[in-house]
Amino acid sequence: MISLDLQKILDEHRQSFKTRLVESLAAKHSISSDEVMEQLGDSVDNLVESRYAPLKQVVEAICAVQKPVLLNIMRDRQREDTCKICLANEANIRVVDEKYGDSISIFEISEDSPAGALYQVLFQGAPDEDKKVPLTAIIHNCDVKRVWAGKSVDSSVYASLIKKALA
Repeated sequence: MISLDLQKILDEHRQSFKTRLVESLAAKHSISSDEVMEQLGDSVDNLVESRYAPLKQVVEAICAVQKPVLLNIMRDRQREDTCKICLANEANIRVVDEKYGDSISIFEISEDSPAGALYQVLFQGAPDEDKKVPLTAIIHNCDVKRVWAGKSVDSSVYASLIKKALA
């Protein structure tokens, strides 16, 4: 199982976004990337920071938790276009919550909220057809143990990773 540092993933995503933004502005204005940063550096930095502020906040909150985190990024329950997989997976998350209670922390984020962009950070590079909600992950001490998207995950699968993290 490959483990990844959530903060590092976010930092790399932020840097990649900034690089693509600068390259896009350079191409649009027929200038070099260095010239973009000389002329628009503060604006670029402000845009990147404002876009990533909600993500930085949620990642810091997740990483500050000393116990395993079950992250659930799902469609807002109030939307008319309900997500049947999200609803089915909620039952599995409830089972895990009942089993582990205060030994774990559950972070639920709506895909429509600013922090919902964490989905794109965790699933960067995946083909669009693979990008489906819910996205669930087990994270412990800022280490992403496993990520799932577009499926209901059996509570025993979550439990096995949580049990390993608690050991």
